[in-house]
Amino acid sequence: MNKIYYFPLVVMALSSCRALKDSPKYKLTDGVYKTNEDNRKALVYVENADDSVLVYHLQAGWKTARADRKSLKPEVYPRGAVDKEIAASKYWKNTFDLDVLTIPFKYRPSTSSFTPQLSNHLNGALYIGYRNDTYELSYKRNPIGKLSQRVTHLGFSAGLATGVGVTPMNPWVTNDNINVEYDGFIWSKALCILMGVEKLNFGLALGIDHLLDDNQQYWIYQGKPYLGLTVGLNLN
Repeated sequence: MNKIYYFPLVVMALSSCRALKDSPKYKLTDGVYKTNEDNRKALVYVENADDSVLVYHLQAGWKTARADRKSLKPEVYPRGAVDKEIAASKYWKNTFDLDVLTIPFKYRPSTSSFTPQLSNHLNGALYIGYRNDTYELSYKRNPIGKLSQRVTHLGFSAGLATGVGVTPMNPWVTNDNINVEYDGFIWSKALCILMGVEKLNFGLALGIDHLLDDNQQYWIYQGKPYLGLTVGLNLN
């Protein structure tokens, strides 16, 4: 049957429905999501009302919501029935992801003249990828019978990053072909896998660096792969 679910919310001093509506990607904001219904995938529209989360089951084409509605209020249904029906509701969506990244640590494998290195020099990159965000709504009943809501978020993204940074240049990383020390300007390209849990966004990068000055022919890491740890800020 077509229906709308009403999920009770607990109003918190540091949280409001407006904050939930305006919160970033790690919150369950208004929009179209996928979910499982009777072991089949279904499309729903989630709306944050003043005191409820409304879930509209959509017809094909997302143009019309189902007309019938069913209100799940604790005072109407026995405790077991309500808890069983709304305790584990999952919703997910896929989007394109645009991030600003930094790679605070890069592990560079050994070369013929140098041992493995772990670098932590200044860099920044622009990332674009494809992202999946999954949200789970869970509810806990307190001793007086009221329900409190928790939204758990888990996001995964894979894509490409490109940016610039600096690297130390000296005789040791150029096989003694230069006799000065300076910070060289590099261009970095990487394949990234990111994970987001609540407000955290981090991941791994497999990339290569190219020195952008005349000593690139001597730099022992020119075009050589590295493994990096990424930390990012979502832009969309």
